Amino acid sequence: MSAVASGGARAPRTATTLAAYYGLLLKTQLSPARVLGIAALGAVSILLGVLTRFDADSAQASADAVGAYGLGLALPLATLWLGTLVLGDLVEDRLLVYLWLKPVARWQLPLAAVLATATLVVPLMVLPIAVTPLVAGAPEVVPAAFLAAALAALAYSGIFVAAGLWFRRAAWWGLAFVLLWENALAYLAEGFSRFTVVGWAGAVLEGASDVSAPVDAGSLAAGVVVLVAVAVAGWLVAVVRYRRGELD
Repeated sequence: MSAVASGGARAPRTATTLAAYYGLLLKTQLSPARVLGIAALGAVSILLGVLTRFDADSAQASADAVGAYGLGLALPLATLWLGTLVLGDLVEDRLLVYLWLKPVARWQLPLAAVLATATLVVPLMVLPIAVTPLVAGAPEVVPAAFLAAALAALAYSGIFVAAGLWFRRAAWWGLAFVLLWENALAYLAEGFSRFTVVGWAGAVLEGASDVSAPVDAGSLAAGVVVLVAVAVAGWLVAVVRYRRGELD
């Protein structure tokens, strides 16, 4: 009975501290420059949707725009911008050590960082990507585009939050990752898409609709599982780094 009581007493504290970290990180990320910069990337996606409206097969053309620009470039760049800075800024300013000293489970702050990053990316980037096929006159592609973009945003959030803790100048490493790994190699190296987020996001886009994705790594079910697993793996890698306490 005492074990049950103590467990019940700990649960609210965990939820409270996690929510506090989540709210704190959301506030630190909401700068006008970041919001406007990511909004500009989203506006380009919508513009591409308008242009593809004049294509003979607007549904496929909008899917190409979603896959090549939205999932392959704009979304990872937006998540890179937010994810590497959500904890990376605290590391650079030598403020993260103060949070590390608090008697709170070490997994909470990295999880809050991943969730806060994904939360901001959804309205700023995922929604414009989902709107792209809508303005192209292909509303049937919208649910697949939203699902693929949302899952990709979660996966990229895990990757870039971990990168922000592990690497100095993580934004530059992340940029190389996006341009080379997620784009050049994904398109040029046969079978390499199975090792990329954009490849599995393409699998979700294609599997949940009647269109073809520019890069497709497998089935819809596998895409959902892999993207969630990548997000969890990124969070765990961030936890390992955070637990070491070598962040001053």
